[in-house]
Amino acid sequence: MISYFIKGLIIDLGLILLTFVPKIGKIKKIHRFLYLRKLNRIDGPAAAVEFARDLGMKVGKDCRFYTAYEGPEPFLIEIGDNVLISADVYLITHDGGINIFRKEITNIVGHYGKIKIGNNCFIGACAIILPNVEIGDNCIVCAGSVVANSFPANSVIMGNPARLIFRTELFKKMKLNNTLTVTNDENSFPEFDNLPLEVRKKIILDKIDSVPIRKPRKA
Repeated sequence: MISYFIKGLIIDLGLILLTFVPKIGKIKKIHRFLYLRKLNRIDGPAAAVEFARDLGMKVGKDCRFYTAYEGPEPFLIEIGDNVLISADVYLITHDGGINIFRKEITNIVGHYGKIKIGNNCFIGACAIILPNVEIGDNCIVCAGSVVANSFPANSVIMGNPARLIFRTELFKKMKLNNTLTVTNDENSFPEFDNLPLEVRKKIILDKIDSVPIRKPRKA
C-alpha cells in the first residue's frame, strides 16, 4: 500500500509537471483532480466545498464544509457566503417515502424540493435539512435539529421538528458573556484548529479548566 507521504509526493509531482501543459480537455480534468486531492490533504473543509461545487451545488465565498456532500441532487441546493456546515449534516432534496405508491401510481418519479441557505449561517453537527426549505441570513441551526420548515434571517433554531428558540443577537450576548467562550488574538478560527494539539489544549484548558460542569436540574 502506498504511504500517505508517497501519495502526497506523487500528487505534488503531477501538479508540477502539469504546469507546463495547456490545461484543456482531459488535462484540465486531471489537474483539477490532483489539485482537489492536494487541497484535501491541506484543508479538508475547503476541499469539501470545491467537491460540492464540482458536483453542481451553488456555493458562495468563504464557506467550510465538515461534511462531504453525497446526495443525488446537488443542483437543488444553494448556499450563500460564509456558511459553515458541521460534521454529519444531511441536506435532503427528495422524499423517498413516496416510492411506496409506485405500484399504484406507475408513472411516479419522486418528490423533490430545493434547499436554500443564506449568508453567514452555521449548521450544527448531525442536523437534517429537508426539501423545500429556506434558511435566512445569519441563522444558527443547532446540532441534531430536523429542519422541516423555512426560517427568517437572524434565527437560532433547534429541535425535531426545529423551531425558533431566540434571535442570533441574544445568542451573541449569551456566548460573549459565557466563561466557556475561548478567544485568541493570534489564532482565531479556523487557523486555531490547525495549531498542534498540545498548543490548542493549553489555550483551551487555561480558559475553561476551572469552570465547573453544569449540574443537573432537580426534578
